[in-house]
Amino acid sequence: MTQQSQQPEGEFRQEWRRERGSRVMPGLILILLGALFLVFTMGWISWIEWWKYLLVGLGVIFLIDSAVRYAQKARGVFGRLVTGIVLMSIGVAFITGIGNWWPIILVVVGVIVIVSRLVRR
Repeated sequence: MTQQSQQPEGEFRQEWRRERGSRVMPGLILILLGALFLVFTMGWISWIEWWKYLLVGLGVIFLIDSAVRYAQKARGVFGRLVTGIVLMSIGVAFITGIGNWWPIILVVVGVIVIVSRLVRR
């Protein structure tokens, strides 16, 4: 049997913890759901409109998670950032009444992703 170069177990665990990224997302999702149910039961938003605010809230959560991952120097920052911007933009588009135009947001974000990837090379 050949001897493979392996990391000591302690270093592997430490690296794995670093790569997992932030642990704030589950807590933030619970806060968002609780807040949405609260404003729904108080009558501030209707049952028909709750999903618009859910999209905005999830977008904010992804932005917060990307900031935490960036601070921890973990992977997945750019993907979470783009996901957060897209979700927030779509939610805001429907809240403000320009819901028919939300696909333009996807096109713009797609162009930004392509240009940023080309600039990095």
